[in-house]
Amino acid sequence: MTHEEFRNKIKISSEQAHKELFEAYCNYVYTIVFNRLRSCASREDMEECVCDVFADVYCYYDSEKELSGDISGFIGTIARRKAAVIYKDKVSNENTVSIDDELTQQLTSEQDVESETAANEQRRIILGKIAELGEPDSTIIIQKFYYGHSAREIAEIVRLTPENVRVRSGRAVKKLREMLEKADISL
Repeated sequence: MTHEEFRNKIKISSEQAHKELFEAYCNYVYTIVFNRLRSCASREDMEECVCDVFADVYCYYDSEKELSGDISGFIGTIARRKAAVIYKDKVSNENTVSIDDELTQQLTSEQDVESETAANEQRRIILGKIAELGEPDSTIIIQKFYYGHSAREIAEIVRLTPENVRVRSGRAVKKLREMLEKADISL
């Protein structure tokens, strides 16, 4: 969800806008919180942290500011900071059971879940923008950049000449680049 979309939705109904924001970013926030707190907090603590993150987003987000792009950076920053505060509190608490190094290494993920989630979100946005191009441009872009097909192969799929495919491809890439810049995504 972009800043502009959220601002427009909040003007219509703040309750509905908050609900849609929560549905769109709940998994993203939970991933950030889980990644930070899995070694020291209970599931209930993590869920409470997620709720606190959204409470802070609703309280501190200024819908009157003229911002552009995706709101996920703002939400991710609040989630990381809120999880860090809880982590510090849990670790510094004397009643915390210490975990030995071997167990900690087993719990540590080989993957960076947070960056993977952000990358998946970016891919979802890009594919959405490609779909907004309409047919046959979206098919041409998908076939060319995702499947590596030549203009001749694409021409058979979309029933155009290879020359038309090349021209449409160039125009579609230019239009897609502009759409992604408006969404604050650079390739």
